[in-house]
Amino acid sequence: MDAINTQVTFNQLISELSSRLINSEPAETYECIEEVIEAFGSYAGADRCYVFEFDDAVINMTNTHEWVRDGFEAHIEDLQSVGINDLPWFFDEIKTHQIFIVNDIELLPPEASAEKQEFKREHIKSVICVGIVAKHQLLGFVGCDKVQEQHRWTPEEVRCLKLVANIIANTMERQRTYSELIHTQRELEKANRLLQAQVSQDGLTGIANRRAFDERIHNEIQRSMREQSPLSLLIIDIDHFKSFNDSYGHLQGDQALKSVANAMFDLFQRNTDFVARYGGEEFVAVISATNKEKTEASIHHLLESIRALQIPHENSEIAPYLTVSIGGYLHTPKTDESIGSLIDTMIAKADSALYRAKSDGRNRGYLDD
Repeated sequence: MDAINTQVTFNQLISELSSRLINSEPAETYECIEEVIEAFGSYAGADRCYVFEFDDAVINMTNTHEWVRDGFEAHIEDLQSVGINDLPWFFDEIKTHQIFIVNDIELLPPEASAEKQEFKREHIKSVICVGIVAKHQLLGFVGCDKVQEQHRWTPEEVRCLKLVANIIANTMERQRTYSELIHTQRELEKANRLLQAQVSQDGLTGIANRRAFDERIHNEIQRSMREQSPLSLLIIDIDHFKSFNDSYGHLQGDQALKSVANAMFDLFQRNTDFVARYGGEEFVAVISATNKEKTEASIHHLLESIRALQIPHENSEIAPYLTVSIGGYLHTPKTDESIGSLIDTMIAKADSALYRAKSDGRNRGYLDD
């Protein structure tokens, strides 16, 4: 009668744990599997119960879960990455039959000498293992052993351990599917970020493009409205760039564009600063939370940075090296202003200042406010 009660109690516990595993979050799965093997170990009177997982090629196995009865030694730490060459007979048996039953390790065949040696090291006298199989793939095995005495494993114990193996197999498959789903999701997110970067990035210079500028200036105006802080827009134009291209060729022209873009990127380093290629030889810079003095200083530093590049430009009417002209506009947006209209106004004002810089001889910058 006691055996029947024990069986009923075990079946009820396994049923409850199975339901928990089906509905568990990935973070809870480990603990649930530990409870499942503890339930079987207690039911079978085992001293240790454990789960091993194989690698995809089924040539290495790792002890991932272990329950040990009080007073007995755990072995999970020294059973990591056990190879097929360490226990060849066991690997062959579990791969071929998906079950491994030894009632007395002293009766192991001569070809199982490595297994017999390992079992003795762990003081095992009897052992049973059942394969964990999902979608016809051997994922690992669940097993238990007796240390104090030999034991003849009963058909009912084998049946129950197979039930435990099936529960763990379903859980592992669900977990693998979840992991693959998360991996796929992350890869898609990464691909989308790369695509977004490509859509928003100038292919030649590597800085932001016109599309990204249109989006960013809209956001920065919104921020300036909220904070009631000044916002500056600079338009930068390379002086006599057509004659530079005609003299030095398009490859050198492309390199000059990259150099100017890099100089701008190095100068405007704050998180709220933004630089972009506006088109052709024109660039833009958006400077948030600034003032007239800081913006004029930025214009001066940018002019000096481009001059310091010392890119030869023999046909320039201004200097023997490449220069730029800059037009800027500084404004504190009012909360009732139309953002679209304000963007047009800021571009027009900065462009007007740029026109004056060119008219006055280029290689200079002006700021309107």
